[in-house]
Amino acid sequence: MNIKPLESLPELLAAIESFGSAHYGEAVTQEQHMLQCATLAEREGAPDSLIVAALLHDIGHSLRVNAVARPETDFHHEVAGARMLTKLFAETITTPIQLHVAAKRYLCAIDRSYFEGLSDASVHSLELQGGPMTEEQCQRFRNAEYFEEAIALRRYDDLGKDIGADVPPLQYFVPLMEKMLKSSN
Repeated sequence: MNIKPLESLPELLAAIESFGSAHYGEAVTQEQHMLQCATLAEREGAPDSLIVAALLHDIGHSLRVNAVARPETDFHHEVAGARMLTKLFAETITTPIQLHVAAKRYLCAIDRSYFEGLSDASVHSLELQGGPMTEEQCQRFRNAEYFEEAIALRRYDDLGKDIGADVPPLQYFVPLMEKMLKSSN
């Protein structure tokens, strides 16, 4: 998959707008989901980088909006999203995004109750993503840089599916994204 990295914040905001109203097998839209995840991270006192990662973790789905979506295949949105953001943000943001699917596979392998709490859509995507990790995969994942951040991001991802959640609009997070841009640091 040839992914063109985004070049600017306006380009990123346009990508969000292109897929934000789409549903992805859950009761909330993509934009509602991303805003909920970022709000959960912020309310928990997460570092700014993790708040931005929570906001943008599903940006790779924006590529699928204009592609032929096949529900029986894994689109690897986590890899696509991390690649899209490499010119804009540091690895403190892009690596947890790239690892958030692996974090789900890891948590399913180590915690049966975690698996039992997944939504139907998340169980379906887990199957497409390779299912729970093996013990060897779990060990490698535990040693990955940004392991803890990926696990935290995964937790926000799982919780950010509440139809009635009160969240700020996307514009609320724009100053934080501007602050975290590579060009700002």
